Amino acid sequence: MDSLTKQNHLLEVRSTLYGAVSALFSDPESEKFAMLFTPKIQGCVLDACFQLEELENCEETSLSKSFQILMPKLDDEKKENIRNEFVNVFGHTLSKQIAPYALEHLKNSDVFFRTQKLADLNGFYKAFGMEVESIERADHISTQTEFLSFLLLKELLAMTNDLVEEKEVCEKAFSDFSQDHFLDWAKMFAENLADKVDGVFYSLAGKFLLTFIENEKKSLAQILLKDQECLKN
Repeated sequence: MDSLTKQNHLLEVRSTLYGAVSALFSDPESEKFAMLFTPKIQGCVLDACFQLEELENCEETSLSKSFQILMPKLDDEKKENIRNEFVNVFGHTLSKQIAPYALEHLKNSDVFFRTQKLADLNGFYKAFGMEVESIERADHISTQTEFLSFLLLKELLAMTNDLVEEKEVCEKAFSDFSQDHFLDWAKMFAENLADKVDGVFYSLAGKFLLTFIENEKKSLAQILLKDQECLKN
């Protein structure tokens, strides 16, 4: 596989996985979440896990294993259990440690600072033509991962059509958004879900998210290192 084909393939599978995360943490009553009960969709997500591991030469297969553990829970007969757990975990009395909102994980509680953060998020979405559903905040993990999935698809489309400038815009937006608004707080959120939630489904979902984010952080660090080396040369 040549480097361009590999790069395109990586964009596609990563977009699929960000989309899967978006669905996992959406409202269990939503159509987005319902798609996860479809065997075809589950197969696509698992295949994306395998492909990502293969493309990035991962020695361990923890990402695919974590999704395989989660798959039996994505069953129609367990829908009610997931709904109940969703209320228990993300209800009105939820701890900030497991809040699915980026702003709740910020140390700075200043109202103006938080307002600016929300404005920054909405600025990203508006710039790329994505409308946030009124039922979800701009800093909700489902919203953020849907946007990141969207950005990767736009970058793939730009590469496929040899649109160099558009590709670079999408690539930079993805990097900036990930570093400034997503990866750090989402990692804390995933760790807390995996370690501190009593339920079954969202603890496993947290472990899957954590494994994926750790992989993304490594990939982003490698990209930034390559960029720095290019600038030196």
